[in-house]
Amino acid sequence: MIDTIGMTDIGNGRPSNQDAYLLRQQEKNGKLYLLAVVCDGMGGLKKGEIASRYIVEVLKQWFDETLFEGLYEMGINMIEQNLIDLIRKINQNLLLMSRKMKEVKSMGSTLTLLFVEDHEFFVLNVGDSRTYWFDRNRKFVTTDHTLVELELRAGHLTKEQARKDPRRHILLQCVGVTKDVRVDCYKGRLHPGMEFLLCTDGFYGLLEEEEIYQVEASREQMKEWVERCFRKVKKRGELDNLSCVIVKVPKER
Repeated sequence: MIDTIGMTDIGNGRPSNQDAYLLRQQEKNGKLYLLAVVCDGMGGLKKGEIASRYIVEVLKQWFDETLFEGLYEMGINMIEQNLIDLIRKINQNLLLMSRKMKEVKSMGSTLTLLFVEDHEFFVLNVGDSRTYWFDRNRKFVTTDHTLVELELRAGHLTKEQARKDPRRHILLQCVGVTKDVRVDCYKGRLHPGMEFLLCTDGFYGLLEEEEIYQVEASREQMKEWVERCFRKVKKRGELDNLSCVIVKVPKER
C-alpha cells in the first residue's frame, strides 16, 4: 500500500471550514487503486462547504461502488474520461442545487484530484487548489485557473508580483458556478519514491516553493511536517482554511 495522510485546519479567520478532502485506496486483482481529492468551497460564495463536501461524497461513492463494478477493467484512460464526465455532472448538479436553495445564487468549489492505477497516474484540476508531484528531482505542479495566472503567463506580471496581486483569488474556473467547466488533466508513470502533495490555496499561499518541496519521508514525519506548515502559515497571517493530502510511493514496490 502507498503511504498517505490528509489533514485540515479551520485557520485563523473563517467561521467554518469550507475545505474537504478524500483518501481511498484498494487492491484488486493484484493492482493498487488510489484516489486522493482536495476541495476548497468558495469563500466568497454562500454554502461553499456544501459544495466541497458534496464533491467529496460523490467521488467517494464512485470509488467504492462504480470503479469496482467493472470500470476498472476498462483501463486508466476510460477511468479518466469517466471521472471527467462525473465532474461535469457534479457541476450541473451543484448549479441545480443552488437554484433550489433560498438566498444562494451559486455555490462552488475548487477540485484537485489524483488517481493511481498500479504504475500509472493522472491528475485532474479545476480552480486554484494544487497538486504538486516530485519525481527523481523533477518538480511539477498544476496550473491555477485564476486571472493572475493568466496575466503571469501573458508576461504582464512577474512571479513575485503575482504572489502579491490583490486579484490572485479571482477564479476563472471552479466546479458548480458556470454551465461549462474545463478540467485540466496531467498524466504520468508512477515511480518508486514519488511524492504527491494536494492542497488548497490557504495551505500553499504563504509558503515558499522550497518549503513546499520538503515533504518528510515516513507517515509520522509527514504528519509533523504538515503540522509545522499549518503553524507557519497561520503565524505569517493566513486567514483561510488549510488542507492538504500527501501521497508517498514506497521506494520499492
